[in-house]
Amino acid sequence: MGDNQIIPLSSLQTNQKLENTLQQMVQQKIEMYRPDFSKFSAFCQDENRTPDFDALEKYLHHSIVDQRVKLSTFNRRLAGVQFYLTHVFELTQTEEQKKRIKFIRQLYNTEDYIRLKAMRGVRAERQEEVLQLINKYDTSQKCDIRKRAICFVNLITANRPSEMVRLKVADFDLEHRIVFVVLKKQGETKEKRLTLECVKAIEKYMKTHDLKPTDYFVGAADRWGNYRNRMITERSYNRLIHEWLGFAPYTLRKTQITHMHRKHADLPTIAKQSGHKSLQTISQHYLEVDYSDVDDFL
Repeated sequence: MGDNQIIPLSSLQTNQKLENTLQQMVQQKIEMYRPDFSKFSAFCQDENRTPDFDALEKYLHHSIVDQRVKLSTFNRRLAGVQFYLTHVFELTQTEEQKKRIKFIRQLYNTEDYIRLKAMRGVRAERQEEVLQLINKYDTSQKCDIRKRAICFVNLITANRPSEMVRLKVADFDLEHRIVFVVLKKQGETKEKRLTLECVKAIEKYMKTHDLKPTDYFVGAADRWGNYRNRMITERSYNRLIHEWLGFAPYTLRKTQITHMHRKHADLPTIAKQSGHKSLQTISQHYLEVDYSDVDDFL
């Protein structure tokens, strides 16, 4: 009887849903790393090499020694090509190959390449100066009302672009001045605080554009400023903020984190608002001494 056991249809459907989900996640990674693998493929073609982990060693060494790419670029190339070789080509990387790549990466610790190791990201601005830029959109124009609310939320929440484009109106609890943010990077939801002035800008935006709970907070807009309920890409969002304020969205994130630090917030408090898991990341990449602070002592 065991050999003729009938598998319930619901069980088969559950299995298929799981496989479909896994395939979708793999496909997303494939698309994300496609540009990096294309560069690796071009390298292999130029040198008549087979795309494998042995060629990856040569490619990464070439990236540092000949192309002098930054450490951040090296790390992205390594992750992208490793994913393709493992999940698309179904190759297995040996422990010896992993060890050799670690040694190649250590070139960044040597005098010849240590300058490529520095991660020069965007710089923080003074929060009061950023608020002046945002408040120039404090007008009765529908397009300006939208711009001000979006920029205000991005500043106060220190959100990443990936988090801003995914925000929905239903994520806001304006009565309690909080917003629930989907952290794509960590795969979880985080509660963040809002200022009273920020809440007022949001309320004005929602009322003016008649936003519904299911609408995307950022959404899209036509040339006349009329709202369209669709999620825009992170690239499009970067372009919009640069167009509105003159700098990238990460400047807003870094500005708010630095501002909280200057007001003597401890790292756990800053992490609660910024969504960081690592306090070390905040300390190393966000809280460096500002030039204006140095100028005060010269």
